[in-house]
Amino acid sequence: MPISNADLIRDYLDAVMRKDTSAVDRYFDSDVEYVVNGTPLPDSSDTLPPISKQCQSALPWLGLHRGRKAVHEFLDRMHRNLEVTAYGPREVISEGNRAAAFGWFRLLALATGRTIDIAYSIRFEVRDGRFVKYHFLENTFDVASAFHTGGSWQLKIEGAIRPVPNDIPTNSGAL
Repeated sequence: MPISNADLIRDYLDAVMRKDTSAVDRYFDSDVEYVVNGTPLPDSSDTLPPISKQCQSALPWLGLHRGRKAVHEFLDRMHRNLEVTAYGPREVISEGNRAAAFGWFRLLALATGRTIDIAYSIRFEVRDGRFVKYHFLENTFDVASAFHTGGSWQLKIEGAIRPVPNDIPTNSGAL
């Protein structure tokens, strides 16, 4: 009996937390379209979300990674910079060959030692028991704050300049 999309997703996310590098070969199609928060290049089909140059510069592993080799390289780079230490409850919605997963994960930014809880959503397309599309979205501001080491951030909202505190609490349990 074929594995359900929900079980396939659960097994893959568990493998990521274990840093199981063989998971890419087991779970992804050879031509997978793996997107983390968007793509820095314009998408002629207008189906992939854009990502800003600022965000790409701050978190250089974000973007489009096409094919298993590129996914391996992405995960290697990600694991050199952060560690996923926990996943919160997951909800998977699946219909036919498409699925979506929602939940949260805890990451440890290795450069700063900070941990932070991040909400995520992932859009999947599955063919023959492998992911052919994997579009991952997370709160990049929270990820960047885990790596933030100095200087001030200021945002202009509702006509006012609002400083972002340098001592943003992590692992607040707010999720």
